[in-house]
Amino acid sequence: MKRIFLSAAAALIAWPALATDYTQPIQDMIAGYIQPETTKFAAATAELPSSVKSVCAAPSTENAAEFKTVFSDVVKEFARVHFLRIGPMVDEDRISRLAFQPDPRGIGQRQIRKLYSAKDATALSADSLAEKSVAVQGLTALQLIAFDKNGNVVLGAESESRDFTCAYAAAISENVAAIALAVRDAWASADGYSQTLLATGGAGARYQNEQEALEDMFQTLSTGLIVVRDQNIAPALGSSKDKARPNRIPFSRSGNGVVFLAAEMSGILDAVKSMNLEPIMPEEHVWLIGSMTFEFENAQKTLNNLQPPLRQTFETGDAYSQLSLVVISLNSLQRLVGERIAGALGLAGGFNALDGD
Repeated sequence: MKRIFLSAAAALIAWPALATDYTQPIQDMIAGYIQPETTKFAAATAELPSSVKSVCAAPSTENAAEFKTVFSDVVKEFARVHFLRIGPMVDEDRISRLAFQPDPRGIGQRQIRKLYSAKDATALSADSLAEKSVAVQGLTALQLIAFDKNGNVVLGAESESRDFTCAYAAAISENVAAIALAVRDAWASADGYSQTLLATGGAGARYQNEQEALEDMFQTLSTGLIVVRDQNIAPALGSSKDKARPNRIPFSRSGNGVVFLAAEMSGILDAVKSMNLEPIMPEEHVWLIGSMTFEFENAQKTLNNLQPPLRQTFETGDAYSQLSLVVISLNSLQRLVGERIAGALGLAGGFNALDGD
């Protein structure tokens, strides 16, 4: 993997490694954030199949509203674990299978149209759907067939393709629930990825010491901030307000753009907090944690002021300038987390998991 290392200026603020045990923050994040959040995600997705079946069996206003709420809950919980691009979430390409994004060329929509055109029966079973393209088997695919462009639930509505759509939606919901359960179990298992992070050194170990493991966790946090900035917000802003494309914000079709962005940000902050870093930070640099929290909370307040659904409200309010402010906060946060706090702890930094070979 190609790594972009700290700039010369950033390298000057790197501190020597601390004579401390790096295992504790890893244990704290696993037990205090990763395991409970992946459990909540699995629990939310477990509600999807019955909600799909209900709205398809009886497409009433009440059932449509229930499905919309369940879908929004799943999006929120997914966003809170979306940045965990290590271990279970990336194994078997799970993160892309859960949500194929970004998709600026509309690959998912084109592939879904082909399924409908062929009346592909293999898309109607969770087991066979799981073997298909990642673009047609996750939450982004479900959003495309269950909501119209205005965020209205159309799943279960009368149409020539109603039966196919409902069966396909059921397969997607079962597939998503199964993937989320696999992620939860992999983090909870005594010999799963948690053990990989904690049992360092020795033949066959992924990490030679606990410092390497903590560096990987910091890389994940830093990369998560880059994803929010470069993949989830910047494409929607475009090069100017006149060229803004709010439909590029993840899950904006279902009216969950703000939900997703806010949950991503709160998730990363809560993950960092769960590590309880202050006790192992050099005293003169403990203030960095407070500065980071302040930046996160400012960005969160800005996101909370946005009026959903952004596809409808983006041009009527100040959403463009507000999201531009969030990007500025993300620039600062990425430097704080990926460089300054990591450097204060004696960790390598300045690279991200999105770089190619």
